[in-house]
Amino acid sequence: MNDDRYALLDGRHAVVRDADRGVLYAVADGVSSTGEGYIAAELTCECLSEFFTTARPPSEELLLDLVENADAQVRLTSESACTLAGVWIAGPRAWVFCVGDSVVLRFRRGKLARMTPGQTRGRGLAAYIGMGSNVRPTVYLERIGVSDGDVFMLMTDGVLGCVSEGQLAEAFDLHPDPEAVLEYVQSELARIGNDDDATLIMVQVGDPDAFPLMGRRDRRNG
Repeated sequence: MNDDRYALLDGRHAVVRDADRGVLYAVADGVSSTGEGYIAAELTCECLSEFFTTARPPSEELLLDLVENADAQVRLTSESACTLAGVWIAGPRAWVFCVGDSVVLRFRRGKLARMTPGQTRGRGLAAYIGMGSNVRPTVYLERIGVSDGDVFMLMTDGVLGCVSEGQLAEAFDLHPDPEAVLEYVQSELARIGNDDDATLIMVQVGDPDAFPLMGRRDRRNG
């Protein structure tokens, strides 16, 4: 059972286009030790889609409320849990968010940088969807600027278990084309044969002011 799930909420969906709220991408990594991690991951991605259907205006507060709602839905439905990493892109700005150890990286002008904090070493996850009322303070949420050509990489920890951030940076140096980097990651996952689920979403930004085109070139490996 693959416990990873993902959300690709961009111009390919009429609801997203009509909402005119930008685009949103996310990966959710179900905690396999719960036995039903995929349930938490699936519910979380479904809850994020409400960002484009609610009558409330788009905002950081709405994102936080949706994460909190996902946590409540998970706890009502099962004893499962998941981590989450995502990015909401609207014009020249983006909001990066995460709960737990799923990761968002950004490649810009020859440099690869982590956009989400590293997981604190210790026993188990410090934060996850399904942890209860304390989830909201654990959500990492930061607004950043977006430039033409930015490449965002959203990934579950199964990817970094096979390919380090240093290797990804070297891959971009050798082949700046995101599709070539994606092929490299796929080959490394196949070669190493990691037992963990691995999901990667790559989003290349075009003209930040030209929605919905900025979400057109995403690719995934799951």
